[in-house]
Amino acid sequence: MPQSKRHPARRPQQRPARTQHRNPARGSGSSRPTTSSTGWRLSLEKASVRPLLVLKSLPSWLVPVLLAAVMVAGLMIPSPWAGLLLLLPAVFLLWLLLLSWPLLSTTAKLVRVLVILVLVAATWFRLTGQF
Repeated sequence: MPQSKRHPARRPQQRPARTQHRNPARGSGSSRPTTSSTGWRLSLEKASVRPLLVLKSLPSWLVPVLLAAVMVAGLMIPSPWAGLLLLLPAVFLLWLLLLSWPLLSTTAKLVRVLVILVLVAATWFRLTGQF
């Protein structure tokens, strides 16, 4: 019977248990940041669970492509009512902004609010026929 190449007295070395690396930006060592949500924010988070699960199950490229297609359609269709198409990405981005608000830095909040305001302004200009 062939012997194994490993010496019988040699045993695998015991490795020390891996310690989790802690991200100092997150505060405590928990894997999820905790926020104490109350009132309307808690109801928004509860109502958003299913839509977020659906979004997570979609291919990662699909949502940005659909948002871009809706924005281009809102800008390219000659009817002034096409500006309403620009509200869809604005509402979607506002929803994501509200969900992620406690975790964002001030700069990230400012940039996201500006993007939403630009979409709302473009909607207004399209509906009034100025654009």
